[in-house]
Order: sequence, then C-alpha cells, then structure tokens
Amino acid sequence: MGTFSRIFGLGDKELQKQADDLLLKLSKALQSASAKLHVGADDWLEGKMDHLDELQSEIISLERKADIIKDELFEKIFSKRAYLPQQTQDRHQLVIHMDSVIDAAEEAVRMMLIGRKYTPPEEIHQIANKGWVCTDLLQDAIKYLFTDFEKSVEYTLKIDKVREEARDIQFNLLERLFNKGEYSPLEVILFRAISDKILQVSIRSEETSDFIRALSVRHT
Repeated sequence: MGTFSRIFGLGDKELQKQADDLLLKLSKALQSASAKLHVGADDWLEGKMDHLDELQSEIISLERKADIIKDELFEKIFSKRAYLPQQTQDRHQLVIHMDSVIDAAEEAVRMMLIGRKYTPPEEIHQIANKGWVCTDLLQDAIKYLFTDFEKSVEYTLKIDKVREEARDIQFNLLERLFNKGEYSPLEVILFRAISDKILQVSIRSEETSDFIRALSVRHT
C-alpha cells in the first residue's frame, strides 16, 4: 500500500508539510481529550467533583485549540491550493471527522457534570475507557498514514472491535437501567443520556477510521 504523503504528493510541498504537522497535532488533541474524559469518568465514580470541574475546563480548552488548528488548515493551507481539488476534499473530510471526536468528548464531560450529584453505574466508566482506547488507536492510525497505509488500516480494524465492545457495555447498562429497578426514573433518563454522549467518542472514532480505510481503497 501507499502512504498519505505519496497520495497527496502534488502541490506546494511546504504547505503540505505544515498540513501534516497540524494534522498530527489534531490527532494528539483528540486522544488527549478522550483520555481526560476517561479520567473524568473515573473521578465521577469516585466522587472527585473538584477534579471533574478542572477536567471539563481542560477538555473545553483542547476543543478550542482544535478549532484553531482546523481553521488554520482550512484558511491557510486548503484555500491556498496546496493540493489538487480531490485531494483537498479528502483532507478536509478527514479533519472534519477528527474534530467531531473532540466535540464528542467535550459534550460528554459537560453531561457528566450535569449528573455530578448522582453516583454513576460502573458501566459509564467502562464505556469511557473504550472511547479512550479507540482514540489511542485512531491516533496511531493517523500517524501511520504518513508512512504505511497497511499499518494504518490495521489500527482502524482494531477500532471497530473496541467500538463494538463499547456498544455491548451500553446495552448491558440499558438492561440494568430499564429492567432491574435499581435507579429512579430521573437517574435512568440521566444515565442513559450520559452514556449515549460518552459512546459517541467511540462511534465517531470508528467513523473516522472508516474514512481512513476509504482513502486506502480509493488511492491504492
């Protein structure tokens, strides 16, 4: 298989190098946001509310920095015709997918703070853990885009499996919420909503990995 650099090799080399660096920064931001969400879920379970507030601020800051990176890619590189039109479109879509993962982490931590007065089920933390694993794998998949497409695709396939595990955990949680009578109606609604938001980190990571595989099929 080829590599991301070879596929997008035509055009302004200096702008392309800047784009590569920014893309890697964006991948680090999404992984960091998910890691902080995972820690936040652990803190919520243990009742460490002060630290959860701090983590929310850190994730929001990461999301804002990611927006700056995204805008720089759009305004200073893609708009300057660093690539051919189809190549620019592919990169643009990849950035959108990556940014959506960070957005999901931000939305999830905000929802956790809404539920901070309640003690969450263990499954909430488990779903957050799967999201963290997904983003860790996604960061590697993006890194290998520049050196080895085959290796990158291997990581995307691992993401699919972890996302399935995350979904299974949520269904177990839903069974518990709706059929076991352990929680009040308010808690059922709240924990359902929060688990949905946290699960989105895994889902959007998988969507990004699906797009990476689409790139490999289209360009190899």
